[in-house]
Amino acid sequence: MNDIYFVSSRAKVDFQAVNEGKASFFNKKLSLVSKLSKLCEYKNFLQDFIEEGDIVAIKMHWGDEGTMKTIRSMYVRRLALKVKKYRGIPFITESAGLGLLSYRNSGVGRLLIAKQNGYTSETCGAPLIPADGLMGNSYVKVRHNGNQLKEIYIAKTIVEADKIISLAHVKGHPRAGMGGAIKNIGVGCVAKRSKFNLHLYSEAPQIKENDCNQCGKCVEICRAEAIDINKKIIKEELCTRCHGCAGVCPNNAIKVEWCNAEDTDIRILDCANAVLNTVGPENFAFINFLLDISPICDCAPYNDHSVVQDIGIIASKNMYSIDKASYDLINKAPVLPNSEGETTNKGVLAQIYEDSTEADFKYMLNQIKKENPESLEYNLVEI
Repeated sequence: MNDIYFVSSRAKVDFQAVNEGKASFFNKKLSLVSKLSKLCEYKNFLQDFIEEGDIVAIKMHWGDEGTMKTIRSMYVRRLALKVKKYRGIPFITESAGLGLLSYRNSGVGRLLIAKQNGYTSETCGAPLIPADGLMGNSYVKVRHNGNQLKEIYIAKTIVEADKIISLAHVKGHPRAGMGGAIKNIGVGCVAKRSKFNLHLYSEAPQIKENDCNQCGKCVEICRAEAIDINKKIIKEELCTRCHGCAGVCPNNAIKVEWCNAEDTDIRILDCANAVLNTVGPENFAFINFLLDISPICDCAPYNDHSVVQDIGIIASKNMYSIDKASYDLINKAPVLPNSEGETTNKGVLAQIYEDSTEADFKYMLNQIKKENPESLEYNLVEI
């Protein structure tokens, strides 16, 4: 049974005691930032995890331009200070997104977005370092006996770190059903080549001859020089699977086949398992933020209303059980009016994408049950 440590987002004030002069509204212990400290200290959660001199990657999502509900920098800073207290050397990291046209598709762009969204070395108390290099192609290739993926391209910085702390903002996801610790590791800790493989059935993009007018925009954007526009072919041996050509083509002449929701979940799990096994499961700690629980992932340049009320923060050394606990807590929480969760009748995260992408985190859970059912068992400990 895996222990999941939990602190509530409620700041309960005894108004009568305050009125009688026996208590105060200005109690720092009620702050969720203070509660995060308490969570990190409970049963030496971080102290026993970090050894002196460890390079500690704090893996989080920096959002996109306009994303408003990512994890606030004050929490990141408090965690970085805790790592330093236990004589670790923290840095904050994130990988590049699939594609080439957006800031979020490169290491430099990620840093610009991070700064715009309030994440800097000053606000976070540690340097920000892209996980997979300048263009998302810095990786370590590993063989992995996954259910669907056999080769995983792990972001090089992740492999080089001594310890990884996953700092995940839990929310809905249009392909995975829910984004939490598993997605933070399975998508966020791999390079673009694996992002392509977990999202798409296609081995590589192909040019649809009848739709291509040989405008050459794909050639201009392809840094790998993998496209022969005269022959209308993409050379698979040169292609980096960045997906940039598909994004720039004005005629939709680049053919790719997206995975369905179930296979996306299975492939994310394949990637997460590979990262865990490569770095070593003993070198991971997981903290999930059940706050600002929006229906769509932080890749989007906006946020809709939260689907349920804020719940709190949970921590564990087990990637699978912390996401199962997150899923259960969200589906048990009161649904907020005027949100995507308002019409739910069978669990808010199962309902959101039922009539569109059919994304549902149950696919992930079902696969974990087949592989290691004990890993989903947990004991929720409120502190």
